[in-house]
Amino acid sequence: MSTRVELPEQLEEAVRSAAAEAGLSVDDYVVRVLTADQLAAAGSPVERAARAHALAAAAHRQWVADGRSESGWMSADEVLGR
Repeated sequence: MSTRVELPEQLEEAVRSAAAEAGLSVDDYVVRVLTADQLAAAGSPVERAARAHALAAAAHRQWVADGRSESGWMSADEVLGR
């Protein structure tokens, strides 16, 4: 299967950099990252929780980078009942 995806400029730069650092082509790097993500999504409860935490952390970083307010937010521990 051959699917092309257009990435936002900031993400494209990060992916190219990470691929180069790993010594991989961008295509090979993306395949490895997506494979690891899919394995984690289908993994043990601990692996699924770690994946969910990583995705939430990335979303939070983007929210803050976009200049959005954190005022009145619940902590991750409050949301996850820890």
